[in-house]
Amino acid sequence: MDAIIKLEDIIVKEWEKAKIEFDVVDQENNPVSGRVAVKINQETKFDTNIEDGKFSQLVDFSSFHEPEYALDVIYGGNENFAPAMARSKIIIEKAEPILISISDLQDACYRLNKWIEVNKRVPGKILINKHEVTIGNLFNLLITAVNKLNNNDKSDVELKWVETPSVSSETITESTLLSNEEYIKITEDITSKLAETKTCPSFVEIENGKIGFMNLVYTFSTLITNSSSENGLLSGIYIKPWKKIVA
Repeated sequence: MDAIIKLEDIIVKEWEKAKIEFDVVDQENNPVSGRVAVKINQETKFDTNIEDGKFSQLVDFSSFHEPEYALDVIYGGNENFAPAMARSKIIIEKAEPILISISDLQDACYRLNKWIEVNKRVPGKILINKHEVTIGNLFNLLITAVNKLNNNDKSDVELKWVETPSVSSETITESTLLSNEEYIKITEDITSKLAETKTCPSFVEIENGKIGFMNLVYTFSTLITNSSSENGLLSGIYIKPWKKIVA
């Protein structure tokens, strides 16, 4: 017998969460159980069994910023029903830009560094003005804020999506003082790479070795916490080895 996947287009507001939902039924609209795979742009997001013909899963779409994505559902069939497939679209509705003030970013940085010092690691996300911001996106905010403050620009920083690196590679073993000129040069280099790759660096190199991404987050967070729109950026900042920060 044939199974029917009742799947409609999903409209999602940019940066938000939404449910992927569909039913699998027979020709008389009775629910059908079995295994289903859910793919977005050919990448499998879910592979699971459904009972009573229903699938419902809340998905974080904050990394989805293209106008449309293909949504495919594949039903694997069972002893009574043949496999089936359905396709629809995920439509991303563009939202107004999310702007973060320097003071709100400073508050988030203060909370982040306290969290790191207590938990001895970097969290995956942080809450800023009710927005769940990934650490990669936070790092992009930090880099942008440093550039703005360096140019005496006190305007808000726009939240933009970049990928968080999967690794953080570090080789420095001693604390190092970076002057304003040195960390501004690092910031400018990172800005150029972010514009090109949309991915945060797993490390940056200085004279004494590599500073890993987690340490970059902590260091730039410290820099923003202790800088301000009124007084500008710090004249220098110490880089401690990550192992000593989380010891």
